[in-house]
Amino acid sequence: MDRWNMTKADVFDGLAAVVKAVANGRRLELVELLAQGEHSVEELARLSGMAMTTTSAHLQTLKQAGLVRTRRARTTIYYRLAGDDVAELYTVAKRVGLLRSAELRESVHDYMADVDGDGPAATIDPAAVTSEMTVLDVRPREEFEAGHFPGAVSIPLPQLAERHTELPVDTDVVVYCRGEFCRLAREAAHWLRGKGINAVAMDEGVVEWRASKAVELDEIA
Repeated sequence: MDRWNMTKADVFDGLAAVVKAVANGRRLELVELLAQGEHSVEELARLSGMAMTTTSAHLQTLKQAGLVRTRRARTTIYYRLAGDDVAELYTVAKRVGLLRSAELRESVHDYMADVDGDGPAATIDPAAVTSEMTVLDVRPREEFEAGHFPGAVSIPLPQLAERHTELPVDTDVVVYCRGEFCRLAREAAHWLRGKGINAVAMDEGVVEWRASKAVELDEIA
């Protein structure tokens, strides 16, 4: 279309195209995963539980909207967020959804209740974390290496049963994962409390920190 013939409707249609790119649950999940760092299509398919072809199609939609970027290393294509503002778009949508949608709040409550049980969730705000606490990252090691909470130690959740003795016994343990909708931290904290360790989960994660810059991540690209 001739740019001189653009209308206000065209402007809003352009904005709608960007919003529409993330108006899909599976693509929002991919945005959360890509906020952790760069991933190949194969890795994203494995982490999300989607088929390769489905994952690739969703990534192409995000790329066409300018929300992700790619690089090629030989025959492998790697995806990453186009910028921290994409994480901000995700967290704004999440915040509005949780505020306005009782159905979403109920879904999140039920999803987390599988981990928390009947008692109140043991969580902590990142701003309340002190230098006396041990901060534990339970995401996959490659995500930790892409960027992590300053001073955090890495023990991926599948290794926790074998390696939990590496944690200091005389300090509180604060666990975090990918974001507010990620259960890895709560699962780890719940398991550690069962071992007599005073552990709580952060109520935010990497995607929120990338969006707000409230926590500066070490090494994040």
